[in-house]
Amino acid sequence: METMVLPGHVPAKFYKYRPMNGNAVARVERIVLHNEIYFAPAATFNDPFDLRPVFSLEASLVRQREDYLRMSRKFQPHLTEEQHQADADRVMATSMNSTNIESTCAGLQAIHNHLITTGAGVFSASTKRDDLLMWAHYADSHKGVCLEFDATSVFMAHAQEVKYSGDRTAINPYTDSKDAMLEKALLTKSDHWSYEFEWRLIRYQGGPGAVQFPPQILTGIIFGALTARSTVELVREWVGKRSIPVTLYQATTNNTRYALDIHSC
Repeated sequence: METMVLPGHVPAKFYKYRPMNGNAVARVERIVLHNEIYFAPAATFNDPFDLRPVFSLEASLVRQREDYLRMSRKFQPHLTEEQHQADADRVMATSMNSTNIESTCAGLQAIHNHLITTGAGVFSASTKRDDLLMWAHYADSHKGVCLEFDATSVFMAHAQEVKYSGDRTAINPYTDSKDAMLEKALLTKSDHWSYEFEWRLIRYQGGPGAVQFPPQILTGIIFGALTARSTVELVREWVGKRSIPVTLYQATTNNTRYALDIHSC
């Protein structure tokens, strides 16, 4: 299967599979005619684990106490050092037991899930344009289209690669770096999804919604192996109205292998 990646692990192209039925037609039209992509809320994702990490507060009592003192000194600067120490002793004696820690983890997970799944917008794309399952799952069983974007553009510069794992590793604020927590929270999925070769743009400010992109970033459109003639003609009509042209491709089934051949049309 074809994966287009440049040296240094920078993708050459990103691909967005889209159906061409119902309300999806209008979304594709916005991309082609109005240079507008949609950042979706995670609450709409088809993976119930996606952007919903678990948390752990496992750490030595010494580490827990040091961390509490650090936060106390930062947010309660009016207290004396003696008061900080006494407060830390009280918290360690009353709050750092297994029941309370479990409750705190559950609370952290609930807060994170609400904030991220509703507050952040995500644009997902793949580095593969010929995957049979991607066409089946996201492009209406090969009847839709696949949009090709320039992954090396400034607009796509902050895209991040999704990592796939067989284990659901918890986020531990005591032991994980900020980068590690970010990766576990937003960029890690079950290895069941590894065939997607997914990269993400994540929009924290402004959240989900439509975002304009420079028109030259859309470089091609691939018609699925089963795309209807009427759909092809409609997309060709849209492309004819663009100020900057795109290359049109057709996917066809290979005669000897379970594979797709993609050629310009």
